[in-house]
Amino acid sequence: MEFIQFQIHPGETILYRITPNNKWYIITWKIGSGIAGIALLAFILFSLLGDPTQSTASSFLPAWPASLLTKILYLGLVPLTGLAWMAEDIASTYLGEFILTDQRIWVRGSPYAWNQSDTMLEDIASMTWRRDAIFIRKKSIRGLQVHMFPEGKQIVKTYEQVTGKNK
Repeated sequence: MEFIQFQIHPGETILYRITPNNKWYIITWKIGSGIAGIALLAFILFSLLGDPTQSTASSFLPAWPASLLTKILYLGLVPLTGLAWMAEDIASTYLGEFILTDQRIWVRGSPYAWNQSDTMLEDIASMTWRRDAIFIRKKSIRGLQVHMFPEGKQIVKTYEQVTGKNK
C-alpha cells in the first residue's frame, strides 16, 4: 500500500497542520494498554462463555475437539482480533495527518490507517467539532466524515475564520 505525501498546489497556503504523533510514551501506552485490555477481555470471555460454548460444541463434537475449539476461539481468535485492532490504532497514530489549507482539507490515517482524503473547501457544507472529533458534512455526497484529532477545536475555528462560516 502506497501513501501519497501531501503536495501543496500552486498559490495554496497551509493554515493548520497536525502531524503524526510519534512520541515514545504514547506508542508505549497504546501497546501496553492494548495488550492488557486484550488479555483481560480474553480471560473474562473465556471465564464467562467457555463452559457454555464447550457444552454446546460437545453436543455435536467429541469432548476433546470441543474443548480445543473453545480454546482456539477464546484464547486464539479473540486475542488475534484484538491485536489486529491494536496494530491498526498504532498505525493510525504513526500515519495520522490533517492539513487545512486555504483551498482544501487533506487527511491521511483517519479514521483508519489506510484512509486518505482530499476535500475542497467549496464542497464542505458544515464542519463541527465535539470531543476530539471533527465532523465534516460535504455538499456533493450524503454522509459524514469523522476524523479524530486532538486539536479539532482549533482546526474548526481556523476553518470558520477562513471561510466566514460560523456555527
